[in-house]
Amino acid sequence: MNGYSDGCFNLIISGGCSGGFNMSADLSLLNQCRTSGDFSTRPTLRLYYFSPPALSLGFFQKKKDAGESVILKARSKHYDVVRRPTGGRAVLHKDEITYSIVSSYKGGVFAGKLLETYKKAGKFLHLFFTNLGLNPDDGLYHTEGKKINGKDKDADAKNGFNCFLKVHSYEITFGGKKICGNSQRRNETAFLQHGSIYINYNPLEHVDLFENGNPHAGYFDNITGIKQELDKAGLSFDLSFGSLSKVLAKSFQDAYNLKPLIMSLAEN
Repeated sequence: MNGYSDGCFNLIISGGCSGGFNMSADLSLLNQCRTSGDFSTRPTLRLYYFSPPALSLGFFQKKKDAGESVILKARSKHYDVVRRPTGGRAVLHKDEITYSIVSSYKGGVFAGKLLETYKKAGKFLHLFFTNLGLNPDDGLYHTEGKKINGKDKDADAKNGFNCFLKVHSYEITFGGKKICGNSQRRNETAFLQHGSIYINYNPLEHVDLFENGNPHAGYFDNITGIKQELDKAGLSFDLSFGSLSKVLAKSFQDAYNLKPLIMSLAEN
C-alpha cells in the first residue's frame, strides 16, 4: 500500500527554465503542500533543467572566501546565480537534469525523519540508474558512513564550496564517484528535495569555475556523469532531456507503486 487514496503522484515535466523560475516554482510547490486540498494529498515529482546554465547556492551557504570569486566567475559566463530554498553547497547546473520531490513526511511513501526521506528518495534514483543499464556501487546508496571505497570524502571536501565534493548519506556513487547531489528543506508537514544528476560531466568546466583553473583532484576523482558511466560499461542511451525524464518518471512510478497525474507549470 502506498498510502494515497487515488494511487497517484503529480508529475510536472518543465523542461528548460531560468534559475529564478525553477527555484520559485519548487518553493511554491512546497508551500502548496503545506495547505490542505487535493494537490497536497499526493507526492509531486518535477523534472527540469536550467536554461541558461546556473550556479545555485544552498539556502544557508555564505558568499565568502572562494565563494565570492565563484559567483563573479559564474556571472561572467552569463550563468544564472540563484539561491536554493534547500540546503547544501553550490551546484553548477550544466549538462544535467534536476528533479524535485515535494511530499508529506507525516504519512505516505516518504513518511519519516530527514534521513529516512533521503533513503526513500534514493529508491527511485537507484532504480533510474539500473533502468539505464548501469550498476551503482552495491549498497552505497543507503550508506550512513563517510568513507566510500575506503576514501574519506570529507577529508578532500573540507571547507569546499562545491556540493559534489562530498558524499552524503544515501547518495549514489559509481566506483566511489558521486553522480547526483541532493538537498532538502522541511516545513511543518512537508519536504522539498532537490537533486541534480550530471548527464555529461566535464571536470575542466568545474575546475575553471570553482578553482579558477587550478588543478583539483577532487573534480577528476570524485565526480562522474551518466555518459561517462555508459561509456565505461560499453552502453549507449538517448541522453536528451525528454528521454531521461521519461525514465525518471517511470522509475518513480515503479519504486512507489504510484501512477502519474500529468500537471504543468508555466514560466512567466
